[in-house]
Amino acid sequence: MQPSSSGSSGSEISAWFGVAVLMFISVVAILDRQILNLLVDPIRTELALTDIQIGVLQGPAFMVFYTLFGFPLGWMVDRMHRLRLLAAGIALWTAGTIACGLADSYEALIVARAVVGMGEAVASPASISLIADYFRPERRAVATSVYGTAAMFGTGLALVGGGLLLSLSEIIGPLQIASLPPIEGWRFAFVACGLPGILGVLLALSAREPPRRLETYALDGKAGLANFLFSARKWILSHFSAVCLVAIMSFAFMNWLPSYLIRGYGWQPANVGLLTGIQFLLLGPLGILAGGFIVRRMQQKGVSDAAARVLRLGAILIALSLASMAAPWSSNTVLLPLSLAVLFVSMLPTISLLAIQQATPGELRGRMAAIYFITTNLVGYSLGPIITAALNERLFTQSGQLGYSLGLVGIVLGPLAALLFSLSLTHFRKIVEPNRDEGLHRRATSE
Repeated sequence: MQPSSSGSSGSEISAWFGVAVLMFISVVAILDRQILNLLVDPIRTELALTDIQIGVLQGPAFMVFYTLFGFPLGWMVDRMHRLRLLAAGIALWTAGTIACGLADSYEALIVARAVVGMGEAVASPASISLIADYFRPERRAVATSVYGTAAMFGTGLALVGGGLLLSLSEIIGPLQIASLPPIEGWRFAFVACGLPGILGVLLALSAREPPRRLETYALDGKAGLANFLFSARKWILSHFSAVCLVAIMSFAFMNWLPSYLIRGYGWQPANVGLLTGIQFLLLGPLGILAGGFIVRRMQQKGVSDAAARVLRLGAILIALSLASMAAPWSSNTVLLPLSLAVLFVSMLPTISLLAIQQATPGELRGRMAAIYFITTNLVGYSLGPIITAALNERLFTQSGQLGYSLGLVGIVLGPLAALLFSLSLTHFRKIVEPNRDEGLHRRATSE
């Protein structure tokens, strides 16, 4: 099937409108997923929870069901109308987010978080598959990087918006619906964050579903997923293992950042949300776009494994930024290491997705994206919060020592991730160089 976006202004506009819709949906997904992080201490106080129980809410309660539904939905992405499938997922996780605000027990919160995980499992595989069909290979790095900024916007809005919603709840007072618990404080924040999902459903149904592209790849996707996984096993094993370690560091940082400032520096939740949210809103997109730009420039100079090289450097930079959080900063200077951490943490996920797009045949992208998000999120989102929580409770037990836990995670895992990315370089080149040649030939003939 030949691509429909041949370069006409109409197809160009519809492609970028599709990216804008996918960005909005990604913002809503990250907002609904991450809002919990700012609400840790109010929830822990009201429901009398431990750090381990909070870690379960942040990680496994969401991620187990995200994982269980991820591959079946990735299979459906490769075969069905992707935007309609995406709209159904949005409706499901929106209901789950609102249910979090109505939960009256720890068990009810776990169920609601599981529903959010089920719905969000379709978002990333569908989006990556759609963007790859909206744009020619030589233009995907820019489009994917622009789309990737949505994750940081979502994280920033979860922090800024969460703090503002907590303040707004104090102004308007509790809202009572039937016999449900009064909707105030953290409950109000969950319910309010769920409402934008309704608009997300409507936008998903309004965008254009692109036809699927046919392209030449070193490994034939028509032979099936199992054959591709076996043929590319050396790259997949080293690359995915490295990305999982980066995910553990990244999710540990993002999930425990608010508590790091609240416990270690006495900040109020609303102030934490505002200042750290602004960091993610400004520095997050900057890191993503900078990473995409660097990879694109290196590729233009003939460096076919540019994505893996940048990922290797990024793993070291994340480790150093986490290690710096163990230093005795003042309340006025602590934003400096946090700014560097935000910049580097935001850069790597989009570059890893570029590598997946670059190496995977079009008919397998939905499933490969699902496998990527399942493995990295299952490991990172489940282990990052819990490993940090265990270090908090078993090793660094004082309230102000959370930075030591995060620093130890970075020091141990960062060098290991960099080593694995180094091992992946040769295998990645063997897969992507025929694709690069095909892309250059296509661009030359079109000019």
